[in-house]
Amino acid sequence: MKRIAVLTLLVALGAELLMPMEAQDAATSKSDRQADKSAQQKQKALYKYQQKQEKAQTKAQRKADKQQQKAAKKYEKEQRKLLKSASLSPKHSS
Repeated sequence: MKRIAVLTLLVALGAELLMPMEAQDAATSKSDRQADKSAQQKQKALYKYQQKQEKAQTKAQRKADKQQQKAAKKYEKEQRKLLKSASLSPKHSS
């Protein structure tokens, strides 16, 4: 009878000593999961930011290219006009 009581007491104390360790392990694993989740969120936010920056840069480049093309067309048109007026002037003057 005393052996059973001592054995029960030892089992109860052993279980009690193990519980805080398991709880501590659960807390650290929870902390690790939160850290991983936080890192993933940061990485995702950085990726989204980079995508937006890339898209904005592409858009700005397209706009600049379009403006340059427009300016080149305008210059060519002006040169044609000047050439045309220069070649017509001697004919009209004679």
